[in-house]
Amino acid sequence: MELYGKAAELHAQDFSNGEIAKVLGTGAEQVRRWMRGEKPKRVHRYEPDLTPSRDLAYVAGFYLGDGKDAGEEHKVRFELADREQLEYVGGLVAKLLRREPKPLGRDGSFFTVDYDSVILSDFLNQEFKALVAYLQMFAKDFLRGFFDAEGYVSAVIDFGKGALVSILVGVANTNNEYLSSVARALSHLGIKTKIRRTNRRGEVMSIRGRSWIRKRDVYHCVVLGWVQVRSFCSLVGFHNEVKAEKLKDLIRIGSKSPEERFDWFMAHYEKRGRKWVKRAK
Repeated sequence: MELYGKAAELHAQDFSNGEIAKVLGTGAEQVRRWMRGEKPKRVHRYEPDLTPSRDLAYVAGFYLGDGKDAGEEHKVRFELADREQLEYVGGLVAKLLRREPKPLGRDGSFFTVDYDSVILSDFLNQEFKALVAYLQMFAKDFLRGFFDAEGYVSAVIDFGKGALVSILVGVANTNNEYLSSVARALSHLGIKTKIRRTNRRGEVMSIRGRSWIRKRDVYHCVVLGWVQVRSFCSLVGFHNEVKAEKLKDLIRIGSKSPEERFDWFMAHYEKRGRKWVKRAK
């Protein structure tokens, strides 16, 4: 399994089958079989499947965006306010681990799901550059997971003029290395981004009526404007239904005048806290 994983990683870096065989000290024919999708015969039904795939790339992106160590060794936790989204992520993790999906728990207003797996924990917490290189052939799925976890869709509004002047898709994180890598991956897809710092360490923040001291700087990677956001929608997009619907709504009104866009948006969306959410029908 270790050789199989290394072979897949080298293949993603454009090594030939012969070069991979030489590096790993195995036969070129064995490498060819692996690259055609034949897994090692030692893989049993109950062993995790962490070979590069769309599902694994999505889970890794999501974990880096919003996953965390659950406080116990080798246990990873996914935590969201969106139950349906968490059930989807939990289902993918269970599939990769070849287990039945675990029931969701609650932590205040959030739903949680924990998985205890040495292999999965070590994989998701490995050096970031190595993880990205391993999954680069599924970059779009990796990005979709990352944006589903911490991404958002927003309208740029000039209230003084009553005009919706632009739209954006962004993702927030305290790790600028992650966002720089995300920006490079989007650039390879032809999507332009900007990274900006929005909050500084030491600032006071308020969450659900409670005050906290911010421990880290917060950065945002932003895709701005209809042309760039359309490209993001077609190449990456969201699995999250709420974010996907809002993105499509804003793209759809792009042909209207700024004033018409504003009127439509205000009629269909309302502000709750810091977010614009769709009004109930």
